[in-house]
Amino acid sequence: MKHKVFVLALIGTGLVFLTLSSCAGGPKPAAPAPAEEQAAQKAPAEPAVEPKTPEVTDASKLPPDQAAESALAAAVARAEKSRKQAFDLEVPSTFADEWKKAESYFISGREKAQVKTHLSYTEAAKAYNTAADAYDELALKALPLYAEARRQEILKARDAAVKAGADQVLPTQLAAADRVADKAQTQFDAGEYYTAADTAKEARTRYLVLKTGLDAYAVQQEIDRRDFAKYDAGNYALAQQKLQASLETYDAGNISAAQNNSEEALLRFRLALNKGREMNASGKGQAALAERQAAQDLKANVAVKNEFDQAQALYADAERAFKAEEYDRAADLFAQAERQFADVKNIAADKRAKALEAMQAAQKKLSANEESAKKADAVLEGGSR
Repeated sequence: MKHKVFVLALIGTGLVFLTLSSCAGGPKPAAPAPAEEQAAQKAPAEPAVEPKTPEVTDASKLPPDQAAESALAAAVARAEKSRKQAFDLEVPSTFADEWKKAESYFISGREKAQVKTHLSYTEAAKAYNTAADAYDELALKALPLYAEARRQEILKARDAAVKAGADQVLPTQLAAADRVADKAQTQFDAGEYYTAADTAKEARTRYLVLKTGLDAYAVQQEIDRRDFAKYDAGNYALAQQKLQASLETYDAGNISAAQNNSEEALLRFRLALNKGREMNASGKGQAALAERQAAQDLKANVAVKNEFDQAQALYADAERAFKAEEYDRAADLFAQAERQFADVKNIAADKRAKALEAMQAAQKKLSANEESAKKADAVLEGGSR
């Protein structure tokens, strides 16, 4: 037992020695860290926090959102529609100053809409809506004036058609136009602006077609009275066809075609009439020229110089009128010149005949005197024997 205790003590002593030797030979252990540092080392590291960017709320710097774009588009559409209506109602001329003011709002809206920001879009929409309100107010003021102007136009066109003979020659067609005019007035009274405007236009056109067709017919009658159709048979025949077509298309309700046909009929009848006038004047000029030559052949320009010069002055006026395409006036002047040249010719012929008669009488007298002288000589000669 003592031996075991000794051994154990020896072993224990050796361990202590080894431990002391190790401590003496190696570095000294570090001093324990304070408790706060140990806790910091044990806690997990927190992530770094970046500084926040301040949020932009200035509408003048923000781009427009969908709502702002939609509001602007609606305002533009409304303003453009109201603007067109006011323009069609002739507001620019009827209320010029107020129209300019409304236009300033419209232009302001257009300029602000060029800037792509939320604030600018909002301001642009407001300007467009203000313009629309102004246009609408002006349209309401202009509508009765516009309606009255259209009514006056219709009445004027109707009066012209009646003066041309529509109530006598085309009573059925005139009644049809009257019905359309009454319809337009009813629509205006009901505030159906665009519909009423179209109906009023149709009524006025119907009256104009009747007036134009009747004018064409009047020209045709003049051509027939003066027998001018032979001078331009092609245009005359085509004009007749177009005049008939105008009446047929009018009755069928195709007013546009009726208008075109009536206008062409009038144009071609006028061409035929003008050609007839030209040829008539030309014929009168040839007749006057022939009389002038006949007068000159009788030396009328010498024998009755004053009268001949007067006829020549008329002829010169007629030629100037002809060159100016004043054919009817030229024809009248040529006819007057022809008559005066004829009178001058007759005067010259009469003077010439009287002069010839006087010469013949003188010749006879001279012959008689000569015969008497011969007889006297014979007597004298016989007595002397």
